[in-house]
Amino acid sequence: MSSQKPSTFESPLPSSQRSSKRSSLTSQPQRPAPVTSEQVKAFWEAMQARYGTQTVDKPSAPEMRLLAYVLARMGVTDRETFLELESTTIGRRIYLPFTPGIATPQHSLWSQIVTCVREHQHVEQRDREGAWRFTARYLGDRAARALYKADAYTCELELHYWRTGALLKPRALAERLKGYGLRDADLKVAEAALIAAARTVRAGGVITSATKVALTWLRKHAPELGFKHTQGGET
Repeated sequence: MSSQKPSTFESPLPSSQRSSKRSSLTSQPQRPAPVTSEQVKAFWEAMQARYGTQTVDKPSAPEMRLLAYVLARMGVTDRETFLELESTTIGRRIYLPFTPGIATPQHSLWSQIVTCVREHQHVEQRDREGAWRFTARYLGDRAARALYKADAYTCELELHYWRTGALLKPRALAERLKGYGLRDADLKVAEAALIAAARTVRAGGVITSATKVALTWLRKHAPELGFKHTQGGET
């Protein structure tokens, strides 16, 4: 009497274990790990050390309170939005409406990482063009301002894709620039720039210098935050 070996298509496991194994193979992709407060603090410290920047509490800064008043009088943005929701970078001082590592309803831990990269991209712009030229163009040329903002918001495209494997909508990002004194024509310029950037990001490219610095740190110190890491691929 000869014994019969299981065929290559037949599992030797009990039916309950076979079912469990099939279920694990067909389950939804694992989501990236949640961001921790410690990661956010360490990330901000690393980026600040790399760029020589410092953070300032925006709502309590006298210069920001004065600027909020001026912008509100001009009809550019309301005082609360400017002080409580938006970050502002002037030179190497980054004025923040939150404390890095402390989540709030308006500023999640992941959004604090994104803000860090976006604001440091403005530092990159200033260093690349020189302080006087950058400031003059940013304040005096709305079309140039639109392109500066689109460049900074490209960081959000890149980071969101790294974390989720999905692309943000360029039009939605461009719409967020309405509070920067831009005309409809300027918003279209920004949207076109973001659409072009999205094509590169979808192909796996990284455009902005600040995101390249950020991803180097994230891949080394917090790879579990990335989508490809949870899928077993390279980040």
